[in-house]
Amino acid sequence: MTEDSGDDAFDTFKRVARELLKQVDEYINTHPERLAFEPLRSTEALQALNGSIWKSRAARDRQKQVTLIGTIATQLMLENGWALFHVDGDRTWADRSSSENVQKFRPLVWEKVRLRILMELEQREKQTANPTTPSEREARANQRMTRLKQVVPFYSMEAWLFQNTREAVRLCAEHYRNTDVERFNAWEQDRTALDEVLEPKKKVCLGAKHNLELASQGFPARAVHDAGKSFAAVVQELSQDEELTEALSRTYAYE
Repeated sequence: MTEDSGDDAFDTFKRVARELLKQVDEYINTHPERLAFEPLRSTEALQALNGSIWKSRAARDRQKQVTLIGTIATQLMLENGWALFHVDGDRTWADRSSSENVQKFRPLVWEKVRLRILMELEQREKQTANPTTPSEREARANQRMTRLKQVVPFYSMEAWLFQNTREAVRLCAEHYRNTDVERFNAWEQDRTALDEVLEPKKKVCLGAKHNLELASQGFPARAVHDAGKSFAAVVQELSQDEELTEALSRTYAYE
């Protein structure tokens, strides 16, 4: 799931997500039969995410929010289902503690998905006549909730994508008469700097027009990870999920 709404938004995020997971386990098999990325297919859920309607308090947006929550809960209940939820931090990394998107994610998304899962577990128990205690249901719901991952670049996704400085320089030369080449060269020399740039897509000629190319053509994931900022923070969170790391190892395990 990505808040970005352009035609290439899902494909861009899919490629970024693949690079994140490669930093968790360098041996993963990314063939679609082993590691599949599925977009949101509900129009209402997409609207809730793309327009930041998930944060809205307006009554007219309620159904879209309910649909988004239900879609996430359904994914988490799958045997091998995880959910990656991308929203930009809209702050520099230094000011990350003040990010509204981070602060509102737990009460407006995480808690509601958890409640939906609890309701689903209780309903399944009624259908199978296999009751459990409330504490057991809570434990099962909490385990499923570890599968919902918030992916937050600071300031924005472009702060990660612009780390692909070689491709960016090529695009600047090909389309923009070498405009901003020096800026990208400087970012290559100090990869910690991009997370501290306010609205990076407004700072260079590329804007957000070439995000898919930047995500696809030689993205330097290891170097971005080594910069130790928001990309590394997401990798660290993913790496701490033992269930996820075990699932990733199954992509290359012999059967």
